[in-house]
Amino acid sequence: MANIKLFFLLISLNVFSQNEHKIDYEHIFKKWIYIEKTSGYLPTEESMNSISIKNDSIFNIFKDNIKLKISELNNNLPHKYVVKYLILNNQNVIDTNQDLTPFNMDVNSFFYNNQCDGKLVLVFDIEKGMSYRIAGFNGNDLMSLLFSIQEYYFKNYEKISFKSIIKKHHIEDVDLLCIYKGLKSERLIDYKKYPCLKSCFDEFVVF
Repeated sequence: MANIKLFFLLISLNVFSQNEHKIDYEHIFKKWIYIEKTSGYLPTEESMNSISIKNDSIFNIFKDNIKLKISELNNNLPHKYVVKYLILNNQNVIDTNQDLTPFNMDVNSFFYNNQCDGKLVLVFDIEKGMSYRIAGFNGNDLMSLLFSIQEYYFKNYEKISFKSIIKKHHIEDVDLLCIYKGLKSERLIDYKKYPCLKSCFDEFVVF
């Protein structure tokens, strides 16, 4: 599994608008899932707004033939943030076409891993049009989310530390303190000590 300690990767969401109801959350989840399963991380932060998919034709097959049921997760983050999650099971991940890839890869092998609770969590910043991986992914963007929330408070003339943000705000079933400590820990993360950072994905698959 790739080292996720110091690299913060965000997707700029072209489908974002100020109207939350126009956001295609399912598409964003699909983009993150596909990138994490088939691509390495982008080498520079400057590239974060121009993520490319190695094989667009395969992504289109994946996008068009997999249906994801996305749900909202209870939280008390500032109003400009929306938290969505995907439970990885047969009721929420539906393969509508058995020819998902040229190798007829079964959808179960594409998604499932027994080392996490099967939940992928993304936080969406409606104003900035950004998404943050918070649970279940190979990478974790909590630090970048904390920077964003801190900036939100600063704009309202209120100083607040990362630890204070974590004490003040919560996301249901997500241990923010565990994630924070894990990301700030030693270079190689101890996943037994910080199970909150385990990924729901296997090693990358490159077609």
